[in-house]
Amino acid sequence: MTSLNRSDLIVAMAAHVRGTGLAGASLRPLARAAGTSDRMLIYHFGSKAALMAELLDHLAAEMLSAMSAALPNTRAATEAACAAEVVALLSTPTFRPYLRVWLDILSEAGRGEADPAAAARRILGGQVDWIAARLPEGTPKPRQRAAEMLTLIQGALVLEIGGMGLAAQNAIARAYAKG
Repeated sequence: MTSLNRSDLIVAMAAHVRGTGLAGASLRPLARAAGTSDRMLIYHFGSKAALMAELLDHLAAEMLSAMSAALPNTRAATEAACAAEVVALLSTPTFRPYLRVWLDILSEAGRGEADPAAAARRILGGQVDWIAARLPEGTPKPRQRAAEMLTLIQGALVLEIGGMGLAAQNAIARAYAKG
């Protein structure tokens, strides 16, 4: 890498983490991915903790931006249609790397790690806002409803990743049996 600015480094490291998950986010592999040394990463970010916080922020923003780019900001005809669109989008190969990182973030947040927990809150808040903007016009308490829907959507994605895609589809169909 010829340019060693923070933005270029973060972009290169984010691409690496999307491919390997957070397990590949130690200093040396991140430095290799960014075309620099681990010492230069510390120089640019001050510490591994600061680097990881910025990297997680970038990944959160990148995922939400990719979701917005992939699915137009139009309202669905029904909640069932909205849920189905979101699950279908997040099940695509484009979003598989983000889901891998998402599960890693949740795992680390579950161990009490502060930066992943903060990133999880940002991603969840962004997803709630994103879903709320796509709910049918007039949906009462759209943010609350979007958060409730996200529970089902996230569960369906976990089942799909775990090889239980049919159970995920059935759960969504049952939850929205009335449309």
